[in-house]
Amino acid sequence: MLAGCEKSDETVSLYQNADDCSAANPGKSAECTTAYNNALKEAERTAPKYATREDCVAEFGEGQCQQAPAQAGMAPENQAQAQQSSGSFWMPLMAGYMMGRLMGGGAGFAQQPLFSSKNPASPAYGKYTDATGKNYGAAQPGRTMTVPKTAMAPKPATTTTVTRGGFGESVAKQSTMQRSATGTSSRSMGG
Repeated sequence: MLAGCEKSDETVSLYQNADDCSAANPGKSAECTTAYNNALKEAERTAPKYATREDCVAEFGEGQCQQAPAQAGMAPENQAQAQQSSGSFWMPLMAGYMMGRLMGGGAGFAQQPLFSSKNPASPAYGKYTDATGKNYGAAQPGRTMTVPKTAMAPKPATTTTVTRGGFGESVAKQSTMQRSATGTSSRSMGG
C-alpha cells in the first residue's frame, strides 16, 4: 500500500555506528558512513555542553564524555568569554544515531545523533535520547521505529552550558517518543 506524502511520521532505524548500519543495509555502506559522520557533526553542534567533565560524567556516566571541539555551535563572542572561564566544554559521546529510510533514487535521508547515559541515577540511563532530551526508548541499536517527522529536524545549536542534572530533567519531562498503535489518528483512515 502506498503512503501519501502528507504523512507526518517517518520510519527510522537506530544504529550504533556505520558498521552496524552497513551490516543491516548491505551495499549501502557509503550512505551509512555519510549518515554516521553527519550525525557526529550534528552531535558536536547540538549535544548538551557542560562546563566541567565532572558535570558531564554525573549525567552520562564514566567514559561517556569527551571534550567538545572549540567552535562547536558557540558564537564567537560567547566563546571568548566561555573559553576564559573554563578553557573548554564537555559533551556526551554520541551513543548511536537515527537514520531515515535509505530510499532508492537518490532521495535524501536524514540522521539524528542519539545519546545515552551509563549512570543508573540518570533518567537517560540505558535509553537513546536526542540532543533536546527526547527519549526514544531502550538504547538497543538495530531497532526500527516510527517517529514524528519533526524528530529528524536539525536541532538548534547549543550556545550555553547545561548545569549538572539539567539534561536528565529534560529527559524526565518528556515522555518516550514512541507512537502508540491506538489513538485518534486511526479515525482518519478512508473517508
